[in-house]
Amino acid sequence: MNTKQDVHICFLVLHYLDIELTAKTIESIRGLNNFGNSKIVVVDNASPNGSGELLEQKYKERKDVHIILSESNNGFSAGNNIGFLYIKHNFISDFVITVNNDVLFPQKDFIDKLDALYKLEPFWIAGPDIYEPHRDYHSSPMYEHSLSAQEAEKVIKNMERERQKLVKKFSLYGIKLYVRDCLRENYKIRLFIRLNRLVRGQKRKYRERSEGIVLQGACLIFDKRYCDKNSELFLPLTFMYGEEILLTLQCVKNNWEIRYFPELIVWHFSRGSSQCMKMSYREYCKKVILELDRRQEAYRIYTEQL
Repeated sequence: MNTKQDVHICFLVLHYLDIELTAKTIESIRGLNNFGNSKIVVVDNASPNGSGELLEQKYKERKDVHIILSESNNGFSAGNNIGFLYIKHNFISDFVITVNNDVLFPQKDFIDKLDALYKLEPFWIAGPDIYEPHRDYHSSPMYEHSLSAQEAEKVIKNMERERQKLVKKFSLYGIKLYVRDCLRENYKIRLFIRLNRLVRGQKRKYRERSEGIVLQGACLIFDKRYCDKNSELFLPLTFMYGEEILLTLQCVKNNWEIRYFPELIVWHFSRGSSQCMKMSYREYCKKVILELDRRQEAYRIYTEQL
């Protein structure tokens, strides 16, 4: 007997540490028009501060929110895969949307727009315009096409050059990043960033619909075909960072349509200056170096998969 519940969309949110941030994302989703036949699945990635248990308590009376407590921190890919297996076991959904726990939905009609766009241009995976207010920046699509081996190697070399600057005990480049991230909520800093962005222009073609691109992973939309075909949302080859290029390569190899829709908009807020200001300069550099190491590893795996 099939006991799975038919739902329209399952929103999959990966939580770690910041309960206020995750709660804002949950409430933003619940506030969407026509959300009624949808669900939110939250995977707590073994937060050491007990915030996963607090989320479970907070939403225990809500039938539209399901909290999963992971016993270990599995990172991005494997953490989302835990939630995806729960969704496949309990629901039959038209879409699964993975959402970072620092993303908000400013468009109340997001679901209606998604349905209309899917009818016009069906896809296996799609992504919205991801706007970062603190940087006045549109971060998707990341690349206009899947990368060649030479292009991926170039990205690796650029990240290695950045890494070498941060390894130094003192670096003007590192200081600039540290000050920028610590003070980016400051009005004057944000105004300067906006003016600088206006002068330099936006490199990404975020205003145009496109396909075969590399989407930014803060919000990804998977259709029913993808979910039925796969036992995992993401290839669990990386802990964090770089999942998008591997996902695009998987789509290219299987001739699965991957599309970008500028008509869909989400706002992406990173944990912001409050997290940065708790770190010393060297601690900050070590954090950025770890991120660069993980990104480089993802791009190396990508070149091996080509």
